[in-house]
Amino acid sequence: MFLIHRRHAVAIMLLCTIFISGCWDRKEINDIAFVIGLAIDKEKDNYRTSLQIALPGQSGSSGSKGGGGGTSGDKSWFMLSNTAKTLRGTSIEGQKSLSRELYYAHRRTMLIGEELAREGVAPMLDLLTRFPLNRFSALPVVTKGSAYKVLDTDAPIEKFPSEMVRELCFLNMRRPRSLKTFTDAILSEGVDPFLPVASTVDNVPSNWKDVKTNIKLNGLAIFKKDRLIGMIEKAPADALILAMGEANEPEVMVKAPRGKGDFFIKLNENNSSLHPHIDNGKVSVTIRLYAKGVMVDNESNYGNLRDQEIKNMNQDLHQKIQDDIKEGIRLIQKEYPADILGLGRSIHQQLPKEWAKIKDRWDDIYPDVKVKVEPHIIIENVGVINKPFGVPEEDIVHD
Repeated sequence: MFLIHRRHAVAIMLLCTIFISGCWDRKEINDIAFVIGLAIDKEKDNYRTSLQIALPGQSGSSGSKGGGGGTSGDKSWFMLSNTAKTLRGTSIEGQKSLSRELYYAHRRTMLIGEELAREGVAPMLDLLTRFPLNRFSALPVVTKGSAYKVLDTDAPIEKFPSEMVRELCFLNMRRPRSLKTFTDAILSEGVDPFLPVASTVDNVPSNWKDVKTNIKLNGLAIFKKDRLIGMIEKAPADALILAMGEANEPEVMVKAPRGKGDFFIKLNENNSSLHPHIDNGKVSVTIRLYAKGVMVDNESNYGNLRDQEIKNMNQDLHQKIQDDIKEGIRLIQKEYPADILGLGRSIHQQLPKEWAKIKDRWDDIYPDVKVKVEPHIIIENVGVINKPFGVPEEDIVHD
């Protein structure tokens, strides 16, 4: 009896081996091309897709010469760029000229050329969101001009230019726009999408030796659904990010209440909230901004920064923030009418019955919505010394 049970057990174990037949679907690293960055452009009737592919064998190597643009050299990546009538066609064409299988799961940034963004990114999003290996956490960024030129910069501070774009996004916003949040904004009611804008810049003046190309973020790309309708420069863009409560420890330059010069206040722990109101059919929204301020630089000749003088500085800081945010709001209401702050969404969430009455007319109502900005900021620290450093006592202006 025991022998029969033993034979049954052995037979079951042998049958189980059929289902654990090893790594039948394995993919060796030597057979995979890791795509770490992507740039998509529109060139007349064709799409251009430029892939930044890692060269693991050269990661950390130095001393050789060459690089970039499809050559080996001293860079730890190379570019593979192809054109086709369709976006999917560019990937197919790229695979034809590559001995390894393209693998997209490690791509964390994607650059969208300005011309493509203005035409509409819906075809691109269909491709990027349908295939499981395309991460929804990847960060899309719009470029001034062609996207492949930004992806092919030197960016010497990071190993890959695509990673520099990612780090810049996190320095600019606490929660940068991901592919998921971007597509959600396109499909949601009462909010329009936006993305950061990237461009190339030289690291030193062009007449110096050893000039390298670098990347910078310098504004916001404003979308209406899936189409780019305009770009906002850095100063009003930073104010709008602050109004969203998404700024990453921003610094505000404020003119001194008296005397001459400016001081700089860093805003820590900043956050904001939207409070909509509808009275007799007229819509208004109050933005309440909360933050703690720390003085990081005083380039003025104003005061010894005692209680009354700090109070005056705080009032001027509030006024500066109000003015900056209102200018940003003017741009997105009048110049490029798109509700990137989500004023309509705040009505949808807090006043759903009222939203049901106006949602079909929101595009017409939005440009005339009255927006009130209420900063609530406390300057907690003015530094180790009170009076302006290096300014003679007789030149200091007091209240």
